[in-house]
Order: sequence, then structure tokens, then C-alpha cells
Amino acid sequence: MVTDSGGRTKDISVLQLLTKLVQETDRVIRLADDIDQYATTPQAKSALNLIGSEVNNILQILRVSLDPLYKLYELDAGMKAAAKQRQTLSRDESSSSGEPDEYDENALWADLKSKAHITLDQES
Repeated sequence: MVTDSGGRTKDISVLQLLTKLVQETDRVIRLADDIDQYATTPQAKSALNLIGSEVNNILQILRVSLDPLYKLYELDAGMKAAAKQRQTLSRDESSSSGEPDEYDENALWADLKSKAHITLDQES
């Protein structure tokens, strides 16, 4: 990150915005989960489709806007090293688990929620 005071403020602002994105994502996940588990009216249940449509639109905008930034992994030496280290760590984790990958939706939701709560707790 940038070390001068003006750039540091911008870095902090970006990190705060990303934190807010995580928090809002957590809220949407909880809402979708509650709708899925507890909604009783057709109108409430149809809100899940609306959430899916809106999130899909947001993801498309993010993808189009930010995909060019991922070229930094090819252009910046520090970013190359970080990508290589991340690949090594993920290979080590996957080989050490020794378990076949099975899709367990409930476990994935629980894992996502716990990570979101950990992130929120650390930011507080």
C-alpha cells in the first residue's frame, strides 16, 4: 500500500468500502437464508428470485469493471509472487485434506456465515 499520508487515506477508504461490501453481502445472505428457510407467502418466497437477479447484475458489473485489474498479477512482480504463493498454499491445503470434494450446501452456508462473522468481528 501507499506510504504517503494522502495515499494512505485513499487506501483506508478503499478498505472501508470493501468492508462495507462484505457487511452488505452478509446481510443479503442472511435475508436469502431466512427467506429460504422461513418464508411462508409466495410473495416472500419470490423475493429470493429478485435477490438472485440483483446479485447477478452486481456481479456482472463488477466483472466488467474490475477484470482488467487482474492483469496486475502478470505485470507486477509483487503480485506475481503473491499469486504463486497463494497457488502453493491452496495446493498444499487440498493435498493435505485427502477428502474427495463433495457438495454440501448446508456446510458451505455455515462456513460462509462463520467467515463473514469473523471478518465483521475483526473489523469492529
